Amino acid sequence: MKRRVLAEAGVLALMMFLVGCDEIKFNGTLNVREMMTFAQEGEDPYTCQQKPDWYNCKPAGNVTVNPGQFATKITLGMASGSEKSIKMEVSNNGNNPTVVEIKFDKNIETGDHFLITAAQIKQAYDLAGDIATRVDNSPEQSGQDSCTYQVQEMVCRGVSAKNYEADARVLTDLTAQVEALGGKPFPGPGGHGGPGGHPGPFPGPQPGPFGPPPGPHPGPYPGPHPGPGPGPGPYPPPHPGPVCHPQWVTRYGYQYVRFYYETTTKDIAARFVQADKTFADYAGTSSTSKKVYTYRDACR
Repeated sequence: MKRRVLAEAGVLALMMFLVGCDEIKFNGTLNVREMMTFAQEGEDPYTCQQKPDWYNCKPAGNVTVNPGQFATKITLGMASGSEKSIKMEVSNNGNNPTVVEIKFDKNIETGDHFLITAAQIKQAYDLAGDIATRVDNSPEQSGQDSCTYQVQEMVCRGVSAKNYEADARVLTDLTAQVEALGGKPFPGPGGHGGPGGHPGPFPGPQPGPFGPPPGPHPGPYPGPHPGPGPGPGPYPPPHPGPVCHPQWVTRYGYQYVRFYYETTTKDIAARFVQADKTFADYAGTSSTSKKVYTYRDACR
């Protein structure tokens, strides 16, 4: 018959045995032979104030577990820094479970057989027991897994009406400025058409594409233009076109894979003792599985 020890102590030993795990969960049975009392730290008042149910802040005190056999869940976790924690939930005949929480900050190296003192877990009991670890692999399987891959595609967007109208206004203003400059001589000394200057090629208003028209002109630029532009002007604005650029996009697909499942099972059997007197036994099991791939084809 497997020995059973208090869940908290068994979890502690297992935790030390499994360095590097963030959280280990056990299911088992706690057999309490005599009433046991566990010292509990109170919750930090500042932390409690941040909770919606701040009025349920747990005060410091003792938790008692009466004799009997109880289904017990244990969670062994790593808190911030070097602090570790054990949470034991002892079933209570359908009522809310009795919760025992223990924190400690000392690393304890244990093998298959372990012994942890009361001082190390800050309780009134020592813990002694055994841990057995078993790893089983399933037969290799094959199948298809969903996957994602990326491809580069050309993505285009149209020019907005707002930008189109703004470009048209800029073009109209620029045309008006060109016509104004074409109808005036260049001022300043040494310039064309000014005092101290020389006649040069720009003596004043002159015909041509930059001068004022000599009169009504049958050409394509007489003034307001009935073309496709948004308003009057000598030049119709260009037609807006799409703006394109390359972009990586994610696609969903499938890939052929081969794999097996690796299952790690840890059994703990321990006793919780004080002065060579056993107060409780606990027997619990923790089992985890992971998928191990031996081959992955390309995602398509």
